[in-house]
Amino acid sequence: MYRALLTGVLTVSTTLAAALPAHGQTGSTGRVLSDQILPQDTYLYVSFPNITALKSHFTQASVGQLWNDPALDDFKAEVTNAFSNELDEGLVQVQEALGLTLLEFLQIPSGEISMAVSKVSGNKMGLVIFMDFGDKEQQVQDLLAKAVEVLSQIPKLSHEDEVFDGTALTMFQIQYPGKPPTPLAKEFGWFVKDGRLVISNRGELLESALTNWGGEANDAFTSNEAYSYIMSRCQSGDRTSLSTFFLDPIGLVKDLITTGSLGQQATMGGGMLLSILPMTGLNQLKAMGTIAEAGSGEFESVQRSVFYSEQPPIALMQVFQLDEGDQAPPAWVKEDATTYIALKWKIDDAFNAIESLVDSFQGSGAVAERLNQLAKSGPGLHVKKDIIDQLTGQIRLVGAPGGRAGYGGDQMLLALGVRNDESAAAVLSKIADLLGMQSREFQGATLYEIEGPEAGQSVGVVVSGGQIMIGLGESLMNQTLRNDDDIRPLSESADYRRVAQHFPANALSIQFSRPAEQYRSLYEMLQSGEAADQFPGMDELFDKVDFTTLPPFEAIAKYIHPAGSYAKKDENGMFVEAFQLSE
Repeated sequence: MYRALLTGVLTVSTTLAAALPAHGQTGSTGRVLSDQILPQDTYLYVSFPNITALKSHFTQASVGQLWNDPALDDFKAEVTNAFSNELDEGLVQVQEALGLTLLEFLQIPSGEISMAVSKVSGNKMGLVIFMDFGDKEQQVQDLLAKAVEVLSQIPKLSHEDEVFDGTALTMFQIQYPGKPPTPLAKEFGWFVKDGRLVISNRGELLESALTNWGGEANDAFTSNEAYSYIMSRCQSGDRTSLSTFFLDPIGLVKDLITTGSLGQQATMGGGMLLSILPMTGLNQLKAMGTIAEAGSGEFESVQRSVFYSEQPPIALMQVFQLDEGDQAPPAWVKEDATTYIALKWKIDDAFNAIESLVDSFQGSGAVAERLNQLAKSGPGLHVKKDIIDQLTGQIRLVGAPGGRAGYGGDQMLLALGVRNDESAAAVLSKIADLLGMQSREFQGATLYEIEGPEAGQSVGVVVSGGQIMIGLGESLMNQTLRNDDDIRPLSESADYRRVAQHFPANALSIQFSRPAEQYRSLYEMLQSGEAADQFPGMDELFDKVDFTTLPPFEAIAKYIHPAGSYAKKDENGMFVEAFQLSE
């Protein structure tokens, strides 16, 4: 299985790399895009507006530079030689099936590729796919003719050609003994027009696309309030995205239920779900969307997202609220950290929201009474008074290289802010006794430990410096508690400062990472030729491929740059930006 997977990856990677142009389009071509054609009621949308620009970006970005680096030549030759028979056989099979070489097939998409789940008038819902193919119409028509020939031989499919608004539609009806289990599985078809292939499982969606082919309708997807807002907040310019993602989760579930698309039984249960949804407040979440763009200047790539919701949050939506605060890494987070995440959760609001919701179903005071009863058993801890009330909501997560040799020993430390060290330590002592944890004194604090998920690995818990720290890996925990001056704080490192300068002062959360150091242990283990023991069942792969032909990690690391992200408040929810530096 692994050999087949690697063969497929190498085949596609090699041919895709050959298909990538040296230079490409980076902006809009002025062509009508799918979001201008789709109906306003579109609930899921995934789009690559310009495949040519996307290919160009990957060619010029670090991944393309890495692929073309001569340092990888020996390893690429090693893999190619190891699987040459499989590669040749796979390429022949592709050509026999498609009538095209794999390279020719990959070069067909030349403009937009998009997929959407939409609803048109008449309560008709379905999936629709758009693919631009430019001047490759003959290849596309040949592939579609092969598809018709194969599909026409399936007894349960009935082929019928139609014409709508002067365009030929190829449709297949799915035959059932009775009623189709769902309207989503009764038909499918496609049409070709103006260098674009459109495929859908609903004829009405194909007709809707043709009706608004010029993108001039006032009720197109671009007029969707949530989608248009997200696009305006996330795009740096007109049609600058390399990829677009949009999801209206509540609208999608609601209309899947109301259109009967989930089947009769699910529709009945779904009706009950819809009736209680407003009580939970989750219907406030209107949409979420993400735009990815090629970077410029200091950025190699940028990704922006908006979580679009009604304000102010109510009920369960309050559970997910963050607060502004000082998110910078404290001095005990050292420069060897490969990951740092910080946020401040509104934990009191979250608890109150959950308590109010439960009480609305079970009666006033139900949660308080239940927690009082639980506090009378076991270690005698009250979830609200002894745990929730101890926490400030400040959360920090730190990742660092493993303190032991080999792969899989990376360490993590989770720090939760507490209001009072003495009270928190008393609570921790009771929990540690209940779990049978061992304790030792270290740097003036009581450190509780238990065996970790891997041999030689431990999980430690301690209260120190206004935080309860939970650590996987002994050396990171010890380093944190010592807080020695011989290792610089992360906040003083060059990589962190280059990333952090792009964080706003009012951030709700921040994240810093050095992906190269996260990959180092795995890469060096592979390159050492001693990886087989770490991956049982893959002996054939390691016997066939000499991974010692990989170049030194430094030859790879220079292409893997520091990255960061932050979240901040938005008038309609929350805005998130993630980026990778260009060097």
